[in-house]
Amino acid sequence: MIESRIKNQYPLVSIIIPVYNKALFVGRTLESALGQTYPNTEIILVDDGSIDNSFEILKAYFEKYPDRIVLINQENLGVSAATNRGIVASKGDYIQFLDADDLISPDKIETQIELLYGKGYDSVATCEWVNFEATIEQYNRIPYGVFQNFDSGLDLQLRFWNYQEMMAISSYLTHRDLIKLAGNWNESLIINQDGEFFSRVLLHAEKVLFEPKGKVYYRIPGVGNVSQQKSYSAMKSLLDSYLACEQSVLKVEDSPRIRNSLKKLYQKFIYDVFPNYPDLLAKAEQYMNNQGVNQSTYIGGPKFQRLSRLFGFKNALRLKRILLS
Repeated sequence: MIESRIKNQYPLVSIIIPVYNKALFVGRTLESALGQTYPNTEIILVDDGSIDNSFEILKAYFEKYPDRIVLINQENLGVSAATNRGIVASKGDYIQFLDADDLISPDKIETQIELLYGKGYDSVATCEWVNFEATIEQYNRIPYGVFQNFDSGLDLQLRFWNYQEMMAISSYLTHRDLIKLAGNWNESLIINQDGEFFSRVLLHAEKVLFEPKGKVYYRIPGVGNVSQQKSYSAMKSLLDSYLACEQSVLKVEDSPRIRNSLKKLYQKFIYDVFPNYPDLLAKAEQYMNNQGVNQSTYIGGPKFQRLSRLFGFKNALRLKRILLS
């Protein structure tokens, strides 16, 4: 339960859900949003020109809960445009982004609001996210180091880059003023839009507070989604998102620790894409070399890191390909 000291202080939380062809899943996602124990939420649904029956499902929920749901229907412009539209339509003091196929535990928002009580707008709350496929009763935990407090948003961002970890976007609860400082979602990106956006949010965040009770259930993408994410256009967009992150962070701090982390970021891109798309690999290597970091940096699992130490990063990539072929 919310502590008695804030029983009469329920800031509005806007749950923004962009939807594109998620008819199989969006009903359960909406139920998890409607089932929050926190008493003051609005749900902003933005259908991004779905061609399945997603909009019909959203409309049915809107008609059932007209006092709790705002429904927007737009032509297909992409998830970033849909999310920006949702932010504009929202009225909440806090923003909860929620992917249309993910779920949040009933206490997620309540426990994070309680954690943020008395803190400034520049504090961000996070929680654990876990993987699932069919049922949330059978989820898989990930032993990431991001599930803790951080003295600044930048420290969390560097954790992502140094250890190749991530935070599911639905794990955050963010004050509206911090969203405004970050600016709009980048509508030119088709992958890692959330990562690039939250890199800007975290640059303005003074504290990251981890809430250990609530959970986000992150649905593992299907085979079709994964293959689509590996296309040339997706990989080009991913590299563009990393360059945008670099440009943003260097405006805040240009130091050896930042450059070292950026080198690892571009190394990870090369690791994931190799041996495909030589032009993108060449660009990534150029961006990596531009960091001016002469010392060796190591990414990947323990076996790959051992190969890198013995034979160098590029040779380790070639050996990895041979071993896996």
